Amino acid sequence: MKTVSFLFGLLLVILNNNVQAQICRTSNISKLLEASEKDKTQKIERLAAKKFHKILNDYRIKNKLEAIAWDEAAWDEAAWLTARNHNYWMNANATLSHEEKKGTRCYSGTEPGDRYKYATSGKGSAHWSGENILYHFEIEGKNINDIASKIAANSFKMWKASPGHNQNMLGDSHKAHGLAFCISKEGMVYGTDLFVSSIDEQFVLAKKNTKKE
Repeated sequence: MKTVSFLFGLLLVILNNNVQAQICRTSNISKLLEASEKDKTQKIERLAAKKFHKILNDYRIKNKLEAIAWDEAAWDEAAWLTARNHNYWMNANATLSHEEKKGTRCYSGTEPGDRYKYATSGKGSAHWSGENILYHFEIEGKNINDIASKIAANSFKMWKASPGHNQNMLGDSHKAHGLAFCISKEGMVYGTDLFVSSIDEQFVLAKKNTKKE
C-alpha cells in the first residue's frame, strides 16, 4: 500500500462529515453535483471520473472504436448515479461484487438494471450493457488534480489488465457510460463503471425540446 499524501490525510478528515454513504435518486442530482464542486473529496471523485472518461475514449479510438458519451446529456447522470450508489453499497459492506444482497446497507437493487431502475425511479430511458467494478489504494498526490489523475490512470490500468473488464471497455455496443469513484474514510477507492447500450430516442428528443423552451 502506498503512503497517502499529507494533503489527502487532511481531506479524509472532511470525508467523515461529507460522505455518509447515502444512496440517491436522480431527483437529487442537482444537489449532488453542487456538492461535488464544493466538497474537496467529492471533487476528487468527480474529477477522477471525468479524467477516466477521456482515457477510456482515447483507448477506444486507438482500437478503432467509436468514443462513447458521458451520460449527462440525455439521462440526467442516471448511469453515474447508479454507479455511485453501488460504490456506496460496496463501501458500506466492505465487499467487491456486481450483485447486491437484499437487506444489506445501502441496497438499491441486486443487478445493475435493478439499480438503474432505483436511481431513476423507474423512469430511465437507457439499457445497461456492462459493468466494471474495482477497489484500490492508489490515492497519493500533491494536489486535487494530481490525486484525481492517479486514481483515473491506476483504475484504467487495473481494468485493462483484466480480460473481462478490458472487453467491457472495448464493447462495440456501448453508446454511453457513467463512472463513479468513492473514497472511503480508510482511504480505499471504490470504482464502478456502468455502460449503456441503447436509449429511448423519443424520450431523448422530447427532453431536448423541453430544454430549449
